[in-house]
Amino acid sequence: MNAKQIGWMLHWVVRMAAFALLMPYALAKLGLMQMARPDYPELLITLGEKSPMGLLWTFMGFSPVVQFLAGLAEIVAAVLVLWRRTAWLGGLIGFIDLAIVWLLNMTFDVPVKIPSAFQALLYLLVLAPWLPRLFRFIAGRATEAVQPPRAITNEKIHRVTRFFPALATVVALGAGGFAMATGIPRALDRDGTELSGVYAVAGGNIEPAEDLAADHRWESVAFGSFDGFEAGNFYRVEGETPEGEFHGLFALRRASGDHQLGFYTLHGDRVTIQLTAPMTDDRVNAAPRGPIEDTLEFDWRANGEKLELTPENGPAFELAPSELGTTLLDQPFTWVSPPYNR
Repeated sequence: MNAKQIGWMLHWVVRMAAFALLMPYALAKLGLMQMARPDYPELLITLGEKSPMGLLWTFMGFSPVVQFLAGLAEIVAAVLVLWRRTAWLGGLIGFIDLAIVWLLNMTFDVPVKIPSAFQALLYLLVLAPWLPRLFRFIAGRATEAVQPPRAITNEKIHRVTRFFPALATVVALGAGGFAMATGIPRALDRDGTELSGVYAVAGGNIEPAEDLAADHRWESVAFGSFDGFEAGNFYRVEGETPEGEFHGLFALRRASGDHQLGFYTLHGDRVTIQLTAPMTDDRVNAAPRGPIEDTLEFDWRANGEKLELTPENGPAFELAPSELGTTLLDQPFTWVSPPYNR
């Protein structure tokens, strides 16, 4: 075995590593699971309260087409590096794609800066043997074909390993199809419950305070539309979630400006709301986390377009659908329209 064969064997290892490392990210994007879709509780977070990473996740999650195409580019690159004849194209697509991912990670402060740089380097290494030929082609000069030797010289082993690219492709495409079939319908489903939406709040059994910073009255609330696991972040909360027909995210903005996240559980005409601590500048994910600070029980009923949440003692909270709070999700697509840039 000469140095050239050893080099191409190492190149084969790099190709397989590049395939294996990129596939989970590709599948997550294909199923719209990595950035998900913005849900109603996220709309109560103001732009100034968002982290750079949260802004990127909202941007990517808002457009399922962009997220899907990003995943499609990654899975195409990963599959192409499995074969020697197409490895150069997979390396080129993968390097460009991951270089963009790395740039986004750097400029939006996403923690996986080093892993994305490492993956971009892997795809550049896959492309490396073809780079001189590619540069000559761009310059309009004659190019010679790259003739890599067989990486696995043992005939018995080659009889088995030669089927690996085809088998890996079938598995990758099957996993991609499963991710799309299961993830996309959940991500696009906005039916939720009769409570799902963003509301301005009036009434209730909370007395106003002289100091606005200590005023705990409800100003606006948002009930999520994703159930159970799709609502996410249950694992961050210390406490039991009650039995019910639907478990979704819940967000509350108080008159003081405090923003609290939690969950709501529906059981017939009863709703249980569990709240965690108010969001602070603690440099952790803006998600329900830590111990449950408050558990509230209400009877709920629809009153025309409005909702009424009635506690056991005291007047009901009156919830009116927010006219502006869902603009980001309600703005329709148009080919030609006056600019609407707010």
